[in-house]
Amino acid sequence: MNTFGERFKSIRLSKKLTQHQIANEFNRIYGYAFTKTTISQYENNKRVPEMNAIRNFVKYFNVSLDYLLCNDIHVVKELGQKYNMLNDSEFIELEKIATLIKNLAEDGKILLNNIEINAKQRQILINGIDVIYGLVKRETKME
Repeated sequence: MNTFGERFKSIRLSKKLTQHQIANEFNRIYGYAFTKTTISQYENNKRVPEMNAIRNFVKYFNVSLDYLLCNDIHVVKELGQKYNMLNDSEFIELEKIATLIKNLAEDGKILLNNIEINAKQRQILINGIDVIYGLVKRETKME
């Protein structure tokens, strides 16, 4: 899940709520007038709530703002699970992160300023990751 809408829908489903239920309950608690259609638009990334509503969704869902907005380690861990790279540790090996980024680049799943990077940019990124990983690994051996 790498969009607000996907994350929002996933949280709603995990709480076993319908779009209609969430709209009604959220409206009652926070004084909004959202409809089932509004919730559907959020979940399908056709619309994004205003910031105060997002803050209230954070309270309502009992999640962090970073989690709801896909700005934290949860996203890396989800992607890592997709590519079978994680164990139960709080840490991720640098080699696994490098591999994850390279796999995402190869799959065309990386954006720059909300625009998918092209094949040449993907190759530059992959080469850069290899260089950076090699330099860090070499410096680690020197210590």
